[in-house]
Amino acid sequence: MSFPDARRPHQDDPRWDDLVKNFQEIDATAPREPGAAERANQLKKLFNTGPGAVAGPRDSAPAELEESDEKFVPDEPAALGSGDPMLNMAWVTAAGGPIGLLLCVLFFRSAPTFVFIGLALLAVAGIAYLLLRLPTKRDPGDDGAQV
Repeated sequence: MSFPDARRPHQDDPRWDDLVKNFQEIDATAPREPGAAERANQLKKLFNTGPGAVAGPRDSAPAELEESDEKFVPDEPAALGSGDPMLNMAWVTAAGGPIGLLLCVLFFRSAPTFVFIGLALLAVAGIAYLLLRLPTKRDPGDDGAQV
């Protein structure tokens, strides 16, 4: 099957040769897109002008950190479960009550009424205990910042 406009691959296309010649003749002084360094300099000139043009802390090079021979050794974490058992129980009931109610409604609709009431009362009791443990007085010298 042959087409009248088809050429063999080894023949050159005159239109392609014209395009290549045109690209070779492009003037080097034609306007072009600025590079990354040029764009950064333009932005620096644009935003660092005016009466308040001073270098900020992010404009300086990072300082070299001193390396010390001492290695950081963190403190031993407290053992799990060594906290206040009443506080742990309050958290379990405050979170477990609503989760238990949701599971009962979804999967165990025929549960006795006292199960629903008991789960709701456990959740309310756990939340009440947690709220009562909140501090009531504020230290006047404490601004709240902690590290």
